[in-house]
Amino acid sequence: MIAGFEFGARAPLLVRRECVVVEAAPPTTWRLIYASDLHLTARREHVGAALVEAVAGNPCDVVLLGGDLLEQRSGADLLEQTVQRLAAHAPVFAVAGNHDGWLGKGLARAAVRAGGGHWLHEAEVELVQAGARLQLHAALRPRSAADAASVRVLVGHDPKLALAAAPYYDLVLAGHLHGGQCVWWQRGAQLYPGAWFSRWNGLRYRVGNAVLLVSRGVADTVPVRFRCPREVLACEVGGLR
Repeated sequence: MIAGFEFGARAPLLVRRECVVVEAAPPTTWRLIYASDLHLTARREHVGAALVEAVAGNPCDVVLLGGDLLEQRSGADLLEQTVQRLAAHAPVFAVAGNHDGWLGKGLARAAVRAGGGHWLHEAEVELVQAGARLQLHAALRPRSAADAASVRVLVGHDPKLALAAAPYYDLVLAGHLHGGQCVWWQRGAQLYPGAWFSRWNGLRYRVGNAVLLVSRGVADTVPVRFRCPREVLACEVGGLR
């Protein structure tokens, strides 16, 4: 085995820890797990199991699934089962990615809802604890005066959406690029050679007022990686105590 090489999405998931301070928010910390690019098929039970294990070991307020949930239509039953197991630990909110669109977004939506999760495209969500508010959106909505003290999170798939979201959100979550899958070197947040093809092929960015976190994803269409661990994001966000 070549050091850093992975085939078949069998290595343990990395839990990448991030912290985002929102200075205008009350001193409350929200714990988010963001997992993108599951690419589930009927034969990828180990991918769903690894995600559930990562969430079970990292208590959180919400689990956010960031698109490309399905690779094949055959993965819908596994997606439902995975969401059901995740929902035993925290509420689950999901958005679609481009692969879900190719298969028909209704398929992923139905599986998420059947598993007890929520389809974030249908309605934005506001959670409240100790007087602090967390807003979760799948579509852009400008910030109003009533949102001034809220922590606003845009749950997305393609990191390009950060440019439009930056004036209105504190945190933008995205995936889609898989970190390029093969990383030869890293410079700052950028992962190469993938960063030659996308400016967002990296880890963390400041885009205007927002922080953009880009996940390297849970799985891939072609499950081959080199020095690019599959991961979930465990993010603390808010007016931290």
